[in-house]
Amino acid sequence: MKYSDFEHYPYLWVFKRQDMDVSEQDLSHIRPLTPRAADELWQAQISKNANHCTDLRKGDWARNQQTWQETLPWEAAFDSDDPSLPEEVEPFLAWDDNTVVWVCYGSDHVVETHWAVFRRNWKCFMFADEAALVIGKRRRQALFFADEHNLKLGTRPQ
Repeated sequence: MKYSDFEHYPYLWVFKRQDMDVSEQDLSHIRPLTPRAADELWQAQISKNANHCTDLRKGDWARNQQTWQETLPWEAAFDSDDPSLPEEVEPFLAWDDNTVVWVCYGSDHVVETHWAVFRRNWKCFMFADEAALVIGKRRRQALFFADEHNLKLGTRPQ
């Protein structure tokens, strides 16, 4: 099985909060990977040595400063009543709504969804953890919520 049961997802409560207002349709497209599937994706796409976004090692593409073209503050956008991502994100990525994205927190914690679902509900994905890499299937662009203040926009190596 590639996906964990969403009803048993430890962070389900974030997506069910009334103030987050996640639609049932969007909930059906938020799919946590099993720890094994998460680890396989993490090792193939993120790192063979680190276990979490805050523990990236030398040689990991996400740790390489040349990967990141821009660093933005994201805390104000998160705290605002406006549900939008920081305005620089969408033109940088230019992903279509159905692009499969993985929100990668660690080697045992990856969530799969679609770009439109992430874009509408990004605050939920970032509510429980201040560090995450967001990568798209067959896409080189990436987002790195490096900490509770900095969002990096970058391009992964081929």
